[in-house]
Amino acid sequence: MTTSNPRHQSSSEQERRRNPRFLIVLFVLLCGLFVAGYMERLTLLESMRQQVAEMSKQVVASYQRQAELLEEQSRVQDPAYLALRARDDIGLAPEGELMVVIYDGKPQPSETPTASPTTERASTPKPPWRQWLELIFP
Repeated sequence: MTTSNPRHQSSSEQERRRNPRFLIVLFVLLCGLFVAGYMERLTLLESMRQQVAEMSKQVVASYQRQAELLEEQSRVQDPAYLALRARDDIGLAPEGELMVVIYDGKPQPSETPTASPTTERASTPKPPWRQWLELIFP
């Protein structure tokens, strides 16, 4: 006849409640979760800082490009610049000026024609009306 001692059970339950192992394991797990979350936030913060740095570089580059474009705009609106571009690119000149075009390329060698009976007759110049007549009625 063994009877269970209620005192004995209550003391074992009290020992379990007082056992710090469970609390320590729980505390370590909570600390691990906190550290993991903190590390995740730190990596996210670092990536955000890199994005901010890249975007600030882009902003600086955009301001530089804007300054270049404003400078070019003021240069293009100058009448002297417009006249120079019209002269060089399009070949326009103000009224009264004579345009002279200089070619730097080498002249193409031309073939010397061989003597033929038709070229002998062409050596004497024909009057323009006869040349036109020959062109129209061959």
